[in-house]
Amino acid sequence: MVLKTVVLVTVLIAATLGAVVVMAANGSSHSNSSTFIISGVSEWGALTRQLVGPDATVVSLLTDPNADPHQHEATVRDAANVSGAAIVVENGAGYDTWLSQLVASSGTKAAVLNVGRLTGVSPGHNPHLFYSVRAARALVRAVTFQLAHRRGFVTLRGRSRTLLAALRGVEANIGAIAHACANVKVASTEDVASYLLLDAKLRIVTPERLRLAVGNGVDPSVQDLATALSQLRTHPAFLIDNVQTATPLTNEIVAQAKASHVPIIKVTETMRGSDYVGFLSGVVSAMRVDLKRQGCLK
Repeated sequence: MVLKTVVLVTVLIAATLGAVVVMAANGSSHSNSSTFIISGVSEWGALTRQLVGPDATVVSLLTDPNADPHQHEATVRDAANVSGAAIVVENGAGYDTWLSQLVASSGTKAAVLNVGRLTGVSPGHNPHLFYSVRAARALVRAVTFQLAHRRGFVTLRGRSRTLLAALRGVEANIGAIAHACANVKVASTEDVASYLLLDAKLRIVTPERLRLAVGNGVDPSVQDLATALSQLRTHPAFLIDNVQTATPLTNEIVAQAKASHVPIIKVTETMRGSDYVGFLSGVVSAMRVDLKRQGCLK
């Protein structure tokens, strides 16, 4: 019912205005006479904005770091933005199906870049691809391919090379962790940053069933919770905690980590700020600090 309402309102907007006027996240308007890019999640919006610079307008639809992105429903503003887009960036892998449905229903001729499809990650697997350097590189290349030959993007390839080099720097830091700290135990309330942890070859000891249950908003088994709490008492290197979707259960896990003097790295699903590379680097740097305390890094 919500989706049908959104589509109807979109049609009314187009019919009334005669041309799409896109409402940006800050309330300003943007005509579709120039390149306009929509991203569902803020991370991909920030990365794309770093890539295109002033040559295009990029709007992220999910920007509230205090809201649960899993509970988002498409709005009238989302519909208007999609209708005016030249490119729509979807996270995919089942994370932002509301955006995929909106694109399908809007009749837009926008190029759709789905990061899940770009990286071969299908629904049912960890959808938090914005914590994957490999996924970020794939998106940079895909957007560059879409825009490099369009008028007004003569400097795009240079920015693309610079951005890919910065991402390789993050990857090198992850590789250094993997070389020195392979199989070091870590814990996580859910799988939000697990791509980083696995790329660093760290061993996530928290039961996978518990991580999946928390990510899906359901209660894990009593046994899995007991196991997770017990593992924190064995002092893993750190606990990754998604503070954006905290629940009484995750708060219990965090409380046990504090009682056991396990360092806690707080992460979110919605990125603050506009520097995607800095966002990833910040999490990797926090991991390095705690792994140095563990003794595997110098």
